[in-house]
Amino acid sequence: MKILTRVKKKLLSKPLSENETTASVLEKTGNQIYTGPFAGLLIPDILKPSLKLSEVLGLYESVLHQSFSQLINKNIENIMVIGGHKGYYPAGLSNLLRPKNMYVFEMDEQFRPLIDSWIEINNLKPYINFPEATEEILLNWQEKIDFLLIDCEGAEDFLLQPQKFHWQSETDILVEIHHFYDNKILGNLISRFKDTHNLSIIYDDIAENEKINNVLTGLAINGTYRGHPTHRWIFDKNKNKIITAGIFLYMSVKSKK
Repeated sequence: MKILTRVKKKLLSKPLSENETTASVLEKTGNQIYTGPFAGLLIPDILKPSLKLSEVLGLYESVLHQSFSQLINKNIENIMVIGGHKGYYPAGLSNLLRPKNMYVFEMDEQFRPLIDSWIEINNLKPYINFPEATEEILLNWQEKIDFLLIDCEGAEDFLLQPQKFHWQSETDILVEIHHFYDNKILGNLISRFKDTHNLSIIYDDIAENEKINNVLTGLAINGTYRGHPTHRWIFDKNKNKIITAGIFLYMSVKSKK
């Protein structure tokens, strides 16, 4: 009865801010990602104030978990991430798949310390870092890439050209589609890769909010966070805020007969 009373008091109290919610979750889960394929990954102190609650819980873009699960049955030795941002995916994939090489491209230098902050605390192999993924680098790339992850707003059309960057025809690829910049991009990529890859379109899970709420309720945390549908947005050419939704394209190399 006393336990139920305490839970009710917490649920009826003033909701925590998102930062407070995240801090409370981290305190209860041991400062590590709670669930999903990256579960157990320790979160660096420098990132605790800026990570989304969904990232801390391991539910960020949870629709991609099945794609990552498919990779564990493959020989993934070399991974390339274009758009390293705060290092969530380079760290998660490095910890999950233990590749020989992790190549990380990130144009914004302010993110470099954040990307690298995951390495020591999680005993990961140091990444091989690059700034911009230029045409020259991609044209002259020699190392086989087993898995390529791309999240570069509006740059998909340039970055994914298997007729020009020939190594991509033998690489499994997962790319976020920013259709609000180019509504032809999904169809263009399908046309380019359909002969060499098995293609799957993946859509944001609107029920992700429900999963987060279930965890918060179980932890007796009355918190707030940025969830669907308002957590994804851009400014259009007139500087108007536009709500968007996530679409991803997973491309797995076809088996050679």
